[in-house]
Amino acid sequence: ESDRLSLILSEFMVFSRVRATSSEPVDLYAVATAAVRLVREHPDCRHAAAIRIEGEPTVMDGDEDLLHRTIANLVLNAVQAARGPVGIGVSIHAVTEPDLPPGSGIERGVRLVIRDNGPGIPEEIREHLFEPFVSARPGGSGLGLAIVQRAVEAHGGLVLVESARGTGTSFTIFLPATRVAEDVA
Repeated sequence: ESDRLSLILSEFMVFSRVRATSSEPVDLYAVATAAVRLVREHPDCRHAAAIRIEGEPTVMDGDEDLLHRTIANLVLNAVQAARGPVGIGVSIHAVTEPDLPPGSGIERGVRLVIRDNGPGIPEEIREHLFEPFVSARPGGSGLGLAIVQRAVEAHGGLVLVESARGTGTSFTIFLPATRVAEDVA
């Protein structure tokens, strides 16, 4: 119980400090590759887990640490939610206005999609998904997705979620490719 409380406190401290402290050119594909490599070493990741990365080097302005944390969190959540064979796809592509959600305020951006074949997000959790301390996983702190949303917002982006019971979940993140220095908090 002490370890669990320590983990919750640690994650809450991270949650309270989430902000983009730097904005420099970052290859999101390389960040995703490093994050997936880290998740593969996690004790919850089964050896047979199939985690694919698609895309090409895609440079954007951002905080590398926050982007790494975001991707690692979403991939680890997918691994932990899987009930059968784990299948996760991570894709990164540069996008322009026609491929961006209307009203996003992003003209030229990057689309990051993390899709899994897990059980889907329970209906009763979906509308509160990004709120702190909401979790469908026993032992989960409920801070991971709140941190993801804050990190994406700190980059001027947005997160979309699609999930259906038994067919998996897809997190689509749109981030601006370039940011002006004043946007960095």
